[in-house]
Amino acid sequence: MSDNEHNIDMDRYFDDPEYRKSVMGKNKEKDPQKNNNSNDRPLKKKILLYGGLSLLLLFLLGAGYFVYLLQALPSIQELENPQTAVATEVRSRDGAVLDRYYVENRTSVTIEEISPNIINALIATEDHRFFNHWGIDLRRIAGLPYYWIQGRIQGGSTITQQLARNLYRDIGFEVSVTRKLREMITAIEIENNYTKREIIEMYLNTVEFSNSAFGIEQAARTHYGKPSRDITVSEAATLIGQLKAVYAYNPRQFPERAKSRRNIVLLQMFNRGFISNEIFQNLRQEDIQLNYQPPSRSGRESRYFGEYVRLRIQDWAAENGYDLFTDGLVIYTTIDSRLQQHAERSVQEKLEEFQPKFVEEWTSPGGDYMDEYWEKYPQFLREYMRETDRYKNAFQKYNTDQESVVFAELMADSAYVDSVKRVKTKLQASFTAVDPNNGNVLAWVGGADFGSQQYDHVHQSRRQAGSTFKPFVYAVAIDNGYMPYHKFSKFPTSFIESSGRLWSPKDPSVPAGPEMVALREALARSLNNITVRLLPEIAGAPGTNKANDLMPAARKIAEMASNLGIDMSDSQVYPSIALGTTEVSLLELVSAYTTFVNQGVHIEPVAITRIEDREGNVLEEFNPEYSQEVISPETAYMMIDMMRGVIRGGDGYHGTGVRLRNTYGVQQDVAGKTGTTQNSADNWFVAMMPHIVMGSWVGGEDRRIRFPTDDPNSIGQGARTALPIVGQFINYVTSDPDAPWSYDAFEQPPGFVMPEDPADSERDDRRGRIGW
Repeated sequence: MSDNEHNIDMDRYFDDPEYRKSVMGKNKEKDPQKNNNSNDRPLKKKILLYGGLSLLLLFLLGAGYFVYLLQALPSIQELENPQTAVATEVRSRDGAVLDRYYVENRTSVTIEEISPNIINALIATEDHRFFNHWGIDLRRIAGLPYYWIQGRIQGGSTITQQLARNLYRDIGFEVSVTRKLREMITAIEIENNYTKREIIEMYLNTVEFSNSAFGIEQAARTHYGKPSRDITVSEAATLIGQLKAVYAYNPRQFPERAKSRRNIVLLQMFNRGFISNEIFQNLRQEDIQLNYQPPSRSGRESRYFGEYVRLRIQDWAAENGYDLFTDGLVIYTTIDSRLQQHAERSVQEKLEEFQPKFVEEWTSPGGDYMDEYWEKYPQFLREYMRETDRYKNAFQKYNTDQESVVFAELMADSAYVDSVKRVKTKLQASFTAVDPNNGNVLAWVGGADFGSQQYDHVHQSRRQAGSTFKPFVYAVAIDNGYMPYHKFSKFPTSFIESSGRLWSPKDPSVPAGPEMVALREALARSLNNITVRLLPEIAGAPGTNKANDLMPAARKIAEMASNLGIDMSDSQVYPSIALGTTEVSLLELVSAYTTFVNQGVHIEPVAITRIEDREGNVLEEFNPEYSQEVISPETAYMMIDMMRGVIRGGDGYHGTGVRLRNTYGVQQDVAGKTGTTQNSADNWFVAMMPHIVMGSWVGGEDRRIRFPTDDPNSIGQGARTALPIVGQFINYVTSDPDAPWSYDAFEQPPGFVMPEDPADSERDDRRGRIGW
């Protein structure tokens, strides 16, 4: 087909675009090329359609993946307020940490409280370009393939990326692109929200170290027994070296491996200019020296007291929306850490002294372990065995329902029997001290070892008070007009109970000397016979021989004890209350005695002063609860003066607490009272000074544990077990120039004159007249 057939001007076709368009439009259907394009149109449409759909799909997949990434990323609020589980601390009044409650053993500190050695070791080892990147070290990431080709597997995470993992656990720790991208995005966000200084601080407070220590402060205290601010270069390198693998580089379990890792950190510190070559060469030769404090002890010097505080605070925390184990509260208490340390030491040392003596008293020459005890109380061994898991599981193990079969099998295992005997016959002891002027608890030792026995013998355990209850009887007598010089017969008396039986309490022996004994001497010597003879007088039924007539006296004594802080129940109100059958806690007893020192005003014990959050904001304050005057200042002082005789003795007699002066050399003004229960299961001693009231108890964890009652030389007396703990405590404290202590004497109430025995005045007058 020729061009003329289409009447096309070819010159114009190439020169005139508009003409060309018109020609192309006219011949569109006749153009063979155009016809071919028309045939390809469905294919192109398909390509465009599928291509567009593919791009849309890729976009949707990318958007979906991005949304998936964002789901596990922390919110803006979480980034601005990162939450970590921080231990709540119980602190003494002088700032020492007494106990900690935690899920993760962590204490947060500011960067100013962290040694620069630690920061230098961290940056040199983990991220030496930390101050030059914005959360991701691109140079590090670009260089990773080079190391991987050489077979040197290395990570590329910056300190900020590691912090992202530590703070936001939803990011995870698995090895995947998704996790890494989330980590990077979060790291960038952290860098946008915090300064480098804040990032380092957060990192060191959140990272985990060996031996269950979370955060640098707790790591320093756990491994070296000191705060992080005091960590040396070598110690810092050891701690930071653990971060690569907290188990593998645990310096306690693998010292040589940890030393090798420490030296790598030291080398990095040298390479980055943080230490000189001389320091590096010297330190790399040193062995690792730890002062390891197990998490159970690190910052937990007083677990018994700490548990008492927790029980007191837990309801408050729940009501106010706080978690004691994660919210990092600080609970300030009245405890003085120096007194507390001396109290812990005194209890521990004295128990170590008493235990072998206790065993020896019950063991015959050449006999088996406490054979005389098991012979005297044959039922006790089987009772102890019934309380063990071994016994409880034995019926199924031996396929029997006969206890005789079980005991035959168990008794054949001598190692098991010996274990039961030794575990069940461990002595326990407790000690507490209270400031009588404000009720502040100054020291608290609830037992020998919280790890093995969690039962607190300061406030949970209630035992018969024995003779330490007698001052309440004498206080009632003084309030009823009796004076310290009034005398009663020292011989025993009996009362007829409603059942017809005789109640005949008496002293083990009648003391030598005149028949009539003054109340002052009777209390100093803890004479039961005199105390019992007071009951008819207090009851207003002198001369009675009926036990029921003594109930008014029992009620008055119970009321007195209750007013002084003893938790009394009606079931304990019997005439025998005068001899200490009432069960009390050591805390109650010591608190009651503070009333005598505080001129008759009782103050409930105070252990907690305030609670702060982790930023130092005061959340709650606690104030002592003052009660009304429960006895007159004059009665209180007369009781103090009478109980001086327990320690000093008097004309012709020794008080039961004289050992405090003769053995422990305590010469300052002190009053007190010893106590021993009838079966010698509980031994007590309370000592009073104007600035402090101290009390101690010694006995068995189990009430069936008791000292020999037929041995006058047994240590099973308040004066021989409980008193030595108090005496040792006083010796330790008075030898410590940093411990608070006062030597002030008791002062009489204004205008008060101690009443004197008229017979003594008459005798003195008579002596004067005849020239004596």
